[in-house]
Amino acid sequence: MTKAVRKAGHLLTEWNQVANRIAVRRGVVVFLDFDGTLVDIAPRPELVRFRRAARVALQRLVRNRNARVVIISGRRRAELLQHVGIRGIQYFGLYGWERSANSVMPSSVRSALNRARKKLDFQLRAYPSVWVENKVSSLSIHLLDAPAAIQDIVRQHLRAALEAFKRELKMVENIRDLEILPRSFPSKGDTVRRLLSQSAFRRSFPFYFGDDFSDESGFAAVRAGASILVGEARETRARYSLQNPSEVATALARIDTLVDDKNQPER
Repeated sequence: MTKAVRKAGHLLTEWNQVANRIAVRRGVVVFLDFDGTLVDIAPRPELVRFRRAARVALQRLVRNRNARVVIISGRRRAELLQHVGIRGIQYFGLYGWERSANSVMPSSVRSALNRARKKLDFQLRAYPSVWVENKVSSLSIHLLDAPAAIQDIVRQHLRAALEAFKRELKMVENIRDLEILPRSFPSKGDTVRRLLSQSAFRRSFPFYFGDDFSDESGFAAVRAGASILVGEARETRARYSLQNPSEVATALARIDTLVDDKNQPER
């Protein structure tokens, strides 16, 4: 785990500091994780609830010509469209690899994923509280219902099991799951840096909201902006913190108000 580089202050408490930094930039770009950030964690991925306050805040923000919104998740892009589905947002599934419905991976990598899935299905039979989600282009091993001691054992087993596939696959260890991904997949930070290098984003003030270990690369990628850890305090690269998705919705509404042309003083 990356060591903390600073103590994360509460974003809403330190809002004036952020507002002053935005004043000298041309608009904002808001990068958002999904699970644990826009929605509360649910017992199963399909049971998440996208609350009205977050939906309204995002709908208003995407209509603001001084703001751009990007969701980057470990979920499939189709799931993000199903749960959020707001036009004007850019959706990136599988850590940024899945940019459209036409994203296709090499057959050799898909074969490695299938072989890994069969091996893990067999090894994890001894741990009924752990289950494997087959995302076709990646695998998620869900640990949410497993006792802490079991989680540690499973992590050790998976590290050893993935050695046989290390040329094609990599493992991302998160708080509540482990992701088995093709090595060609970017990190969330890679995706953020690529977007920020584009002319449409280059002069915007970047925000990155996330809750998991995989979001740490995203926090690092927006060093000139505002990185926000959502959830329980832990070692992090994030500069600011929020307690839950409800506070994220409040922050999104404040961002919209801050960069709205109607609320800008005349120059």
